[in-house]
Amino acid sequence: AVVSTQSTGSSGINAEYGGQPLVTMFTVALCVLSLVASCHGYRLMEEEDGVVDYTGYKTIRVDLSGSAGAAAVVREWVDEERVDVLNEGIGDEADLLVGPNEWESVTGELENLAASYEILSEDVVGDVETERAQLLSAVPGVFDFNNYYAVKYMHSHLDALVSRHPEKAETFSLGQTYQGRDMKAIRISNNVASSGSKPIIWVDGGIHAREWVSSATVMYIVNSLLGEVEPSLQSKFQGLMNKYQFVILPMSNPDGYEFSRTGNRFWRKTRRPSGCKYGYETSNGRCIYGKCYGVDPNRNWDIDFGRQGVSKNPCSDVYPGKSAFTEKNTQAMSSWLAKHASQIDLYLSFHSYSQLFLKPVGYDRNPPVDAAMHNAAGSAVVNAIYGTHGKVYKNIRSVELYPTSGSSQDWMYSKGVKNAYTIELRDTGRHGFQLPASQIIPTGEENVRGFLALLETL
Repeated sequence: AVVSTQSTGSSGINAEYGGQPLVTMFTVALCVLSLVASCHGYRLMEEEDGVVDYTGYKTIRVDLSGSAGAAAVVREWVDEERVDVLNEGIGDEADLLVGPNEWESVTGELENLAASYEILSEDVVGDVETERAQLLSAVPGVFDFNNYYAVKYMHSHLDALVSRHPEKAETFSLGQTYQGRDMKAIRISNNVASSGSKPIIWVDGGIHAREWVSSATVMYIVNSLLGEVEPSLQSKFQGLMNKYQFVILPMSNPDGYEFSRTGNRFWRKTRRPSGCKYGYETSNGRCIYGKCYGVDPNRNWDIDFGRQGVSKNPCSDVYPGKSAFTEKNTQAMSSWLAKHASQIDLYLSFHSYSQLFLKPVGYDRNPPVDAAMHNAAGSAVVNAIYGTHGKVYKNIRSVELYPTSGSSQDWMYSKGVKNAYTIELRDTGRHGFQLPASQIIPTGEENVRGFLALLETL
C-alpha cells in the first residue's frame, strides 16, 4: 500500500503440487505480482512496519463537483491503495497523497474525467524533513507551545500543572493502550477534590494520530483553564470552574501518535494488528499480501457501526474494526463516558484539518431534533474564532462533509449528550496535518475563545 499498509513477518504454505513444493510456485507468482504492484506504487510482499519514505510524493486537491464519475474513481483508487485521502472523506473535493509511481496515471485519469485539481504540496518529503528538524530542536523534558512533543512530555506537563495547582487539578488514567501507554486525563475545577457532582465538560484530542495540532490545542485549553496562558480570560474561566468540572484527554491515541512521529508521518489509526490485507491469508493464518495494523478510532464507536465512510480492508485508513470498541483506546473512553453520561453537558473533540465546526449526526441526512440548538452553538463558535485572528471556520453538520458511521461525537449524542461536537482545526490544506509549530499558539488562541463562546450557549 502507498501509505496505509505496513507489514511484518513472512508467508508460508506447506503443501506440494505436481511434485513441486507449492510454496516455491507461490513465491514465484508472488514475486511477479510484486513487480506489477511496484509499478503501481503499492506493496504486496510483507515488509517491515518501519519508516515510510515520502520522496517524490505530492498532495493534490481534486474538485469532484464537476465530474460525475470522478468520485467513484477516487474511491476505487483508495480501495486499491493507489492514493491516500488526507481530508475527512470524499465529498465535493478530496485531498490526495500521490506517490511518484502513480502520479502520471492519476493526473492523466483526472484529466480524462475533466476533474480539475490543484497541487497543494510539490515536495511532501521536504515538508516532512522540515517538520522533523523542528522536532529535533526541542529541548528534552521541556513542554511549551513552540513545538510538538512526545506523549511522555505531554503527560509530565499535566503532572507539573497538578503540582502547581493542587486545589484545581488532578490527573487520572482511563486505561492502557495496546502498546501499554497510559491514557492520562486531567480534571480541572475550583476545589477539584469536592467537584465530583458538578456537570462535566469533556474535551479530547489526538483521536487520529497524524493530527498533531489537535492535542496541542487541547493542551492549550488545559493551560488556559489553569491561568498558565491567557491571563485576560481568567475571570471568565473562574466562574466556569465554579460551575463545571472539566475532564480533558489531550492524547486519545498515543500509540498511533508516537508512530506518526517516528515511522509514518501520515499514520491515522491505532497500532494493534488488525488482519491481513484484503482478508487474504493462508490456512495457517499467515498473511499473503501483507499484515495490516490499526483501526480508525473514530469509526470504532457503536453507532451506525460499519455502514458509511468505512472500508472492509483492514489496511485502509478508515477500517472500523471487526466490531465496535475493538480498540483499548475506544474501550477506555467509552467506558468512562458511558458511566458519566448523565452528568456530561458538553462533549467536544478536536481534530484537524479543514477549519470546521461539525454538528451531529454524520450518518443521517435528516436533521436531528436539536438542530436549531446545534446551529446556534456553531454560529457562536465560528464567530468567536473569526474575531480572534480572522480565520474562517464553517459551521456544518458532519453528514454535509461526508457520511460516516461510528464516530465518538455521534455515539455521545446517542447517549443523550445533546451538545456533542467536533472541531476541525487549521488549516485548509496547504500544510494539512503538518501545520507549522508557529501556528500552534494562534490556533490555540482562536479555539480557546471559540470554546468559551460554546460554553456560554449551554
